[in-house]
Amino acid sequence: MSWLLVGTMALCLIPWLTSLFVEGGARIRWRLEDSREAELTVDGQGVFREATVHATVPAVRRSRAPGLLRAMAYSCWFLGQMVIPGFLVWCVGLLMLDRLQNSPSMLAMLASFFPGAVCAALLWRAGSSLVRGERIHADEATRQAATVIVAYNGLVIVAAGAWFSAHRHEEYLLGCVAYAVVSIVHVLAVRRAFVAHRDEYPAEPAQP
Repeated sequence: MSWLLVGTMALCLIPWLTSLFVEGGARIRWRLEDSREAELTVDGQGVFREATVHATVPAVRRSRAPGLLRAMAYSCWFLGQMVIPGFLVWCVGLLMLDRLQNSPSMLAMLASFFPGAVCAALLWRAGSSLVRGERIHADEATRQAATVIVAYNGLVIVAAGAWFSAHRHEEYLLGCVAYAVVSIVHVLAVRRAFVAHRDEYPAEPAQP
């Protein structure tokens, strides 16, 4: 139980540390200053009395990425880091490879580590791009992640469903389908979050 707790804390710690580095370095891009009218009290000296004047003062309207983008970025980092336990399972599977010769579905799951790692990298990149304040990069990263992850998990759903229909005793395939559906819904939500906040990204610098 203690190892499970440590592992859970580590899985939550990695996205949090990532947010400190990625989001912290991008706050200067998101900073948006404005001005507002305010009443200022001026203390008089000598024959001058205290007076209230109207003045324009600077005001910070935004100092970081919108909350929805930050939440989506954190979810990308959290799901993207699942490649770490996936890698550990893959290593254990290699050690037990001789026992899995009669289980083609398990061999297929081991082989799926590599495309899964690619999807994790795309998801991590998409999450980081959401909060860096670079609209062009965020557009490209989220669109690419959505295209690849939806296509790959769609194939997983079709393959797992077909295999389960022929081998109904392998119920764990339904877990693969459920995870694939969650992955598709999540990456589409990430893309939708970017589109919803597209106009709030800082203006891109003019090209020379």
